[in-house]
Amino acid sequence: MENKLETSRGFVNIKLTGDISNDKDIIVLVSGINGSISYYDTITPYLTDKYTVIAIDLLGQGNSGEGKDDLYTIDVEAWAIWEAIGRVKVLKPVIVFGYGVGGLIVNRMAEQHDIAMSKKIMLNTPATQKYADLDTSTTLSSIPLLGKMAKSSVKSNLYFAKNFDTSSLPDPNVIGDSAKDTDKKVAKKLLKSTDSYLEEMALNRRMRKANLPTLALFSDNDQILGEAGIKDAKATIGRVPNLKMEDVIGTGHIAFLEKPEEIAKKIIAFDESTQTEES
Repeated sequence: MENKLETSRGFVNIKLTGDISNDKDIIVLVSGINGSISYYDTITPYLTDKYTVIAIDLLGQGNSGEGKDDLYTIDVEAWAIWEAIGRVKVLKPVIVFGYGVGGLIVNRMAEQHDIAMSKKIMLNTPATQKYADLDTSTTLSSIPLLGKMAKSSVKSNLYFAKNFDTSSLPDPNVIGDSAKDTDKKVAKKLLKSTDSYLEEMALNRRMRKANLPTLALFSDNDQILGEAGIKDAKATIGRVPNLKMEDVIGTGHIAFLEKPEEIAKKIIAFDESTQTEES
């Protein structure tokens, strides 16, 4: 069920799979820049046996509305997601997953309201401002994820591992179609906020502020963050308490599109290995 929910920052679009009132745990799937909840269609079926799934479009993207006062920041996006979760009457702590910049939004959600989050999972998320800047470099300026592209056509192959056959996807056009629904100014503002967020404090220090069980997944063939960005992220956050890091072999930036079952299994294994005392 897909629905637009009013928040103080604008209308947030969610897709709910399952029943909030049942006994299953809840996992929230957060989009990245220029993404949409349609990215999560392939992985959701592998999660529904264990979880009620809530996929969320960021303000200004997908089917969400524009941000109030034209504000698109890590802080605003994170708080709008919390409000949307509240609107569907979630009454227990949730697991939250995000990729790329979406992973930073997930971490900001933990900073804002850690009592409402049980665990967090970040995929291919930059850890320092240096590699947030790398995302906006001229060599990558045609990649819509980076907020630089005015046209709707995208170089979809750069989102995946090299030589990945995008025709094998249920929706081979999911990258381009999602990019069409994001105004380039929204992506630019989010990227500027990303720079500020990591410049103010690197991810390792931010993660220590909300000491939640965390899984950090990294693809070995991420053409967006790149080998140097992955190495930097691992080195930066490697000593954070309650952190587990894993590689996802043979995948690119959006690994759950290429290997949805494998990513789902990693999420479930991490969850089951980090049960809370209340569980």
